[in-house]
Parts: sequence; C-alpha cells; structure tokens
Amino acid sequence: MPSGRVRIARLTVIIALAASLGVGAIVWLKSDRVPKLNGRVNDYAGVLTVAEQERIAGTLQKYQQETHHQIAVLTIQSLRGEKIEAFSLRTANAWGLGNKGVDDGILVTIAMQERSARIELGKGMQRFISDADAKEIMDTEMTPRFARGDISGGIERGLDRLMEEGRRFAVQIGAAPQRLN
Repeated sequence: MPSGRVRIARLTVIIALAASLGVGAIVWLKSDRVPKLNGRVNDYAGVLTVAEQERIAGTLQKYQQETHHQIAVLTIQSLRGEKIEAFSLRTANAWGLGNKGVDDGILVTIAMQERSARIELGKGMQRFISDADAKEIMDTEMTPRFARGDISGGIERGLDRLMEEGRRFAVQIGAAPQRLN
C-alpha cells in the first residue's frame, strides 16, 4: 500500500489533470457560445439608447413585413480574441435568421473593443446583396460614422442601404417569416 505522501502526490496529479481538462472544456464551451437572440436589436454593448433600439427595431420589422427578409443587429463589448468573421457566422447560424430553407437573413455585428464590424449575409440573401456590396456599405456608410462615435447613425445608415438593396431585388416568399420579438 502506498505511503501517505505517494497518495497525496497521486491525488495532486489527478486534481491538476482534472483542473486542466476542466479549464480547457470551459474555454471550449465559451468559444462556442453565442449571445441570446432577444429581438431585432441585441445591444449587449449598451451603446444604443432605448429610443434608438426601438426606432431601429421598428424599421427592421417594417422591412421584414415588406420583403420577408430578416435582419438583426448585435453589439458586443468584445470578441475576446476571436475573429469577427467566425463569431458573426456562428451567431447567425445559431440564431437561424431568415426563412427556413431560404437562408435570407442578415446579421450586423459590431464589436466595440476591437472597433470591428461585419455584415453577415445568409446564402439566400446573396441573391439580393453581394459580399462586395456589404463591404462597400460597411466601408462608406457605417465605419466612418462609427469612427466619429455615431454608433446608431452608422447602424441606421448601413441598414437603410442594405434594405434599399434588398428591396430592389426582393421577391415575395410564400413562407411565413419566423417571429422576432
């Protein structure tokens, strides 16, 4: 039978191994987490006033009623070392924006600490708005306003342009859109 010191040493190794696996699992779980979808505007960074959130949500609701295309906005404080492309795509997929089987949703993601933003287009939405169009909208309409501290103005102007492009080519889809509060 092992001595008390050997048992303590083994126990210490087991605890250290379990702790390191636990920390790894926590990091892995954390990297796969996405914010909860609360509605059309999800201001986790707290950069929009209630009035701005309501105005943007109302505009997005009206656009969805016209076209059936769903758009959501997400602001976060930090990406915590993750690339915005990966975070935005994972979040858009988890949220399931757009009509089922059509994938015609858009997610606008803004990460405040990294001063980074992205327009994530569903595959079905790319019939209406190209990735190049989304980049141009980001570069000319949104980013300059963000740089001046006008977060809501950048979001609203970017959304206006996205909706203009979407309306230009919109085709009414027979499926009822998913409800966002």
